[in-house]
Amino acid sequence: MKWIENMSFKGMSERLEIVIKRFPVGLLFTIIYTFIALTLLWDKDLIPNSDALLFIIMFYPPTALLLGVSLHLWSEEQSNVKRARIVQLIAQFGWLLYCVIIAQQGQDSFGMELIVGLLATLFLFKASIFFLSFFGKETDIESWNFSWNVIISALQTTLVCGILLGGIELLLWGIQELFDLDIPEELYISMVIICMFTINVMLLMMQIPKDAAKHDTNINRMNDFGRMVVHGLFVPLQAAYLITLYFYLLRILFTWELPSGGVVWLVTTMMIGMLFITALVYPLLLQDNKPFDKKLVRWLALLALPLLALMTVSIFRRISDYGFTVARAYVLLFNIWCYVVCIYLLFRQGKRIMWILTSFVLVFFISSVGPWNMTATTRRLLTRQVDGIFLRTGVQLPLDYTRFDSLIQTMDKHEADILKGKLSYLKFELQGDSLMSQWLDGAVDLHTNPYYEGPDDPFDTDSEPTDPATIESPFANMREEMASLPQGNFQKVMQIDDWQREQILAETDSTLYMDIIYSQDTLLYFTRFGIPFRQLQEIAADESKQQPFTVENNEGTLLIWYFEVESNTSKDNNNDDAEKAIVKKDLHLEGLLFLHEAAFKNTPLSFENEETKE
Repeated sequence: MKWIENMSFKGMSERLEIVIKRFPVGLLFTIIYTFIALTLLWDKDLIPNSDALLFIIMFYPPTALLLGVSLHLWSEEQSNVKRARIVQLIAQFGWLLYCVIIAQQGQDSFGMELIVGLLATLFLFKASIFFLSFFGKETDIESWNFSWNVIISALQTTLVCGILLGGIELLLWGIQELFDLDIPEELYISMVIICMFTINVMLLMMQIPKDAAKHDTNINRMNDFGRMVVHGLFVPLQAAYLITLYFYLLRILFTWELPSGGVVWLVTTMMIGMLFITALVYPLLLQDNKPFDKKLVRWLALLALPLLALMTVSIFRRISDYGFTVARAYVLLFNIWCYVVCIYLLFRQGKRIMWILTSFVLVFFISSVGPWNMTATTRRLLTRQVDGIFLRTGVQLPLDYTRFDSLIQTMDKHEADILKGKLSYLKFELQGDSLMSQWLDGAVDLHTNPYYEGPDDPFDTDSEPTDPATIESPFANMREEMASLPQGNFQKVMQIDDWQREQILAETDSTLYMDIIYSQDTLLYFTRFGIPFRQLQEIAADESKQQPFTVENNEGTLLIWYFEVESNTSKDNNNDDAEKAIVKKDLHLEGLLFLHEAAFKNTPLSFENEETKE
């Protein structure tokens, strides 16, 4: 860490001056974002009520920082400085305009489609720092050396800032303990922002190579220790993955069965390992006295091709069994991209590798941004499939709860789960609420067996049903949108999220209770609801019963959409039998409490009664 060894006030000021001249836009957005984060942290009243404004001030500055650094590095390679500055200005203004347009679309637009698109754009901004300045070079060694220096510098600055943060936080804690001071939590969080973002970013910008260091063509950067790590650790690990997968491939061929879905993750990890090794040994591929590494890259690519075919079969089996999803679409695209990379490495032996990063970033960006993006394409595909299913049934749309349930009862179980799975994925994963109105009239039960993410055989009907009596700690999370509001005249509605602890179930009265305190004006009232423990056990054991349900008493109705029971065992010290234990139940309920007018005619609680009850 030579830059740390040479660290001094004069040296730091000189480096800061270089950063101001070299990355003025990046430094500006660093300061702006720090100021915004600290201001909103210390004064919560300044947090804007507008989601659009909040998105812009919290999202645009850090992304504009990445874009600014990348464009400044690119402009250093341009002969026409004025034109390069105009390009930077247009790019920053265009990105700001894009963020404003997104923010104005409202909170409903922040679904999977937009989030994936923004992630792809950020990935492009960050990756462009490593390759945008080096197009047109004869080899990728300059880009490799530059990327190596930046990555190592980023690790070093993060470590230094982490040590600095730890020291400051410990000092603040010590002051608080020694002098009995009340240091606000905001100060601790402020130090995290300043150390891990502001100082970290500024130190990193100081370390980004420039001039001759930026265009270093040295092909001997990997020392003996680096080669030992790659050849002695990473290559054997890669070999272990290859051996495991090839044994599995032989098993598939001998048993003549389709591969499981889990093989996708192993092949993906194997491919990432291969690309990581190829990137690390790239300088060795340019040296004539390193034949082993040239053969290594070629053989890794050759051995990966049959496994990629295994991955392809597994993906299509997954799609056939469980349906098409956005995640599977991206995995399939990655699989195709891997074929291209392996074929290239097989014939070119990795003489140019920067295009691997470039192509991956561009493929991810193009497939994620625009009307043709994967999320929108998947939504259109599933919409056509659902339309086809309803068309074959001949029902009149839209369907209410009763008619939809009747349709499901007449369908084959597998086909019914497929339909509900597609509807559920469209509604909850792809924000397809607007699509639902053309098919469904109101809330319907979309609870299914695991259709999109489940075991190899989610439709196994041979398993024995669970005996409710064996469930000691039942719980269920029902869909809130399935709730039917209770009928009647209610004076007050309040949300409930309470625990009732240490209840002992008697054999003659296996009922759990929930005591709720509510208020009217300045008066407090109390009501109690009882729920049979057997009822909770049956709901937990049967998915078809996991719908919001109600319990009633004289004061009102409790609508429950989540319950959880915890069992606690303790010894009975008053019993002669020391081994006898008492099982106590803790009941947790979430839902809505609907109170009648009669609930406020009871005798109010006094504060003494309330404290005694607690």
